[in-house]
Amino acid sequence: MSLWSTEFVFSNQRRHWLARHGLFWLTWALFFTIIYGFLPAAYLMQRGVVWSTAFPRGFTISSIESVLFMPTHMLMTYGLIYWLIPRYLYPGRYGWLLVNILVLGLLTSLTSAMLAEYLVNPLRLQTGGPKVVSSFSFAIIAGMRGGITVGGFAASIKLAKDWYLKQQAYQQIGREKLKAELQLLKAQIHPHFLFNTLNNLYALTLRQSEQSPAVVLKLSELLSYMLYDCNAAEVPLDKEIQFMRNYIGLEQLRYGDRLDMSVTISSNYPQQTIAPLLLIPFLENAFKHGTSEQLEQAWMHVDLTVQEETLKFKLINSRETTEHEADYVGGIGLENVKKRLQLIYADRYSLHITAEDETFMVVLTLALSPLTGAAVSTPQLQEAH
Repeated sequence: MSLWSTEFVFSNQRRHWLARHGLFWLTWALFFTIIYGFLPAAYLMQRGVVWSTAFPRGFTISSIESVLFMPTHMLMTYGLIYWLIPRYLYPGRYGWLLVNILVLGLLTSLTSAMLAEYLVNPLRLQTGGPKVVSSFSFAIIAGMRGGITVGGFAASIKLAKDWYLKQQAYQQIGREKLKAELQLLKAQIHPHFLFNTLNNLYALTLRQSEQSPAVVLKLSELLSYMLYDCNAAEVPLDKEIQFMRNYIGLEQLRYGDRLDMSVTISSNYPQQTIAPLLLIPFLENAFKHGTSEQLEQAWMHVDLTVQEETLKFKLINSRETTEHEADYVGGIGLENVKKRLQLIYADRYSLHITAEDETFMVVLTLALSPLTGAAVSTPQLQEAH
């Protein structure tokens, strides 16, 4: 729906309100003129008036009558849409709604009959046309029929408009709720990640490691990405992968020869985007509950491939488990990423987590989004460590 039509239909500004209602009543007057203009025209032709004169006179009479009967139709219409619907229909007071519809319909029909008897019929007789009705009771029935027709049509427009606005409000609430939940989940990632990284730096400084400056440099690059790039709903995939490389490099500096690390990235991803910080929780979990808890040699294998718009991420790491944590399948970080996947990607992903006695495996398949309005990155070739 265009901006003009949306503003015209739904705006509460007085000029738009007047324009909408003016268009409605003009349309109704034209409809009334066309439908009822044939009767006086045919009557005049029966009295010997030629058709070239009878039809213009007949439709002129009908147009004047549409204006004369319009106040009764307005009474029914505005009584319905501004009094009965908001006061009785929406609160669910259906009994009172029915009673008041009958009262309003009777008042409308009486007003219409009075107009027909004392205004429209004399006008018809002066212009040589037929009387509108033959009896006052029939005039009441005709007036009720006309009022219900116009009022019912206007009420249907009112109900459709209110329903649309309510649906839009529900959708907006849903979008705001989703946005708030995603922001909350993303906010949980940052301190969780920073806490783990600072622990790594702390461990190196305790040993007075020469690698501490390199850790600080990589940490600054990671924080720069988190502060300035991750505010977007999606980021270029190459940036997310570079962030993942920096994080892995940081952990390798920490663990050194204790960790046998294998990373394979095979893809051509210059046109793809991904939700920021989506893959990092899997790596964090592997380092925290795998490598850091092992006394002997630890190992980890990361395999990431992208074919067209499908990303496949596979992570396998060694672990040592005690009896009470044999069924452990991840902590807060993994629960967080599961919620984000469900909220952002819904039916566009599959996630399988397998916990064995000595290994932990994550397999994620994800349908990526195309990159729009961003710089195209240089295609990345296979990399192995």
